[in-house]
Formats: sequence, C-alpha cells, structure tokens
Amino acid sequence: MYESINIEIENIDHLGIIAGIVDEVGIVEIVNQKLPSYPIRLHIISCGWEI
Repeated sequence: MYESINIEIENIDHLGIIAGIVDEVGIVEIVNQKLPSYPIRLHIISCGWEI
C-alpha cells in the first residue's frame, strides 16, 4: 500500500562559511546592481539574496 522512501541526510555546516564569503565579497550587492530593478517590487527579498 505504501512505498518506503529512502532519505539521505547530509551535513551542511560549510554553508555558514560560504555565506560569510558571499557577504565579505559583496556578491549580493553586485547582483543587485547588475539585474534590472522593477518599478513594482513583487519580491520580499532582493534578487541578490535569492541567488
């Protein structure tokens, strides 16, 4: 009746390091400068943060 599901769990501790580098380099600001801004913002967060 029910199928068993295999779940794989991975440790993602390195994401904090990556987030720190992204912040230090200013990647979010660079992306926000390069992408067009729209007169009506439909997003709660910027395109740079989405990436």
